[in-house]
Amino acid sequence: MTDEHLGDLRASEALSSASLRLVLNDVRDLQSFLRFLDALRTDREEADRRQVLDPAGPYGGWNGWENYSIATFLDSAVGWAEDNRRGDPGFLANENPWKAAARIIYAGKYYE
Repeated sequence: MTDEHLGDLRASEALSSASLRLVLNDVRDLQSFLRFLDALRTDREEADRRQVLDPAGPYGGWNGWENYSIATFLDSAVGWAEDNRRGDPGFLANENPWKAAARIIYAGKYYE
């Protein structure tokens, strides 16, 4: 993989992360949660299109996607929540439940 290709991957990850975090930070109810899920779906579709045209290689995926199957995605989401809860038993306890769910789902994208 060339330095330029790796730079393109990292740039796509940074742009995706910034965009999704804006939507994630706005989650407060069912409607905003659904907007977040739709933004995450759109982000994944974009990553899939880029992967077909220009495979990312072994250094992560386009837009920062690390988990390409639903099983690894969900495993990573659960792992992120459990790992954080081990360090802080009150982790997410005082968070709006819609936002907490969105944060857990978002972690499935990048957590390994």
